[in-house]
Amino acid sequence: MLFKNLLENNKMTLVVSLPENSYEMAKAAYESGAQALKMHINVHHRASGNDFGNFQSGKELFKRILEEFNVPLGIVPGGEEAFATKEEMQQLEDMGVDFYSAYYHHLPANIASTKKLTRMVAIDSNYNDIVLRGINNSPMEVLEASIMPGETYGQPLYFRDLMQYSAIAASISKPVLVPTQKKIKPEEVKLLHEVGAKAIMIGAVVTTKDIENLKRVTAEFREAIERL
Repeated sequence: MLFKNLLENNKMTLVVSLPENSYEMAKAAYESGAQALKMHINVHHRASGNDFGNFQSGKELFKRILEEFNVPLGIVPGGEEAFATKEEMQQLEDMGVDFYSAYYHHLPANIASTKKLTRMVAIDSNYNDIVLRGINNSPMEVLEASIMPGETYGQPLYFRDLMQYSAIAASISKPVLVPTQKKIKPEEVKLLHEVGAKAIMIGAVVTTKDIENLKRVTAEFREAIERL
């Protein structure tokens, strides 16, 4: 559970959610300072506009990345239309995938039965105090605060957003990860750290699908974390 250890021991951890299941993008993110990588299967991804294939289509790529890059790899195992089977989750675990992440309304009820994968659950804009209390009392280990409505994607980070992240972090004992649904800037990492976030996950809104931009942005966010 390398990912969980990073969250517990780092002031802030940099996760890169790749806009494509691509070896080249994984390599670029890794070499530019990503401390963990996240990829997808069975998902239509709103921010990137990509449709990610099933487990079989990504299996060999995941293995190669795990062999070559010394950072935790996480997988989003599914979404509204499809989800990895129990057998596929076991294969992800066996090959060395470190964590999974999915929205709480997409997770099968028995998902917590996985033994080695760190469990990250994402909440959306419909979350409330009951949901937070339930997650806090669940076996889930990390909370992904994907709380921004789709129509706000790409907008600047506002004080209101910080207050929402702050309230979530204060009300739950799990580490809180903030994804870049808003167009968060590297210099704003300090603000997220101050309100209690333990990780930032940069994705398509800030990295775009351009590999040179992904390299530059990843390096800038890692530098901002190192300055904390």
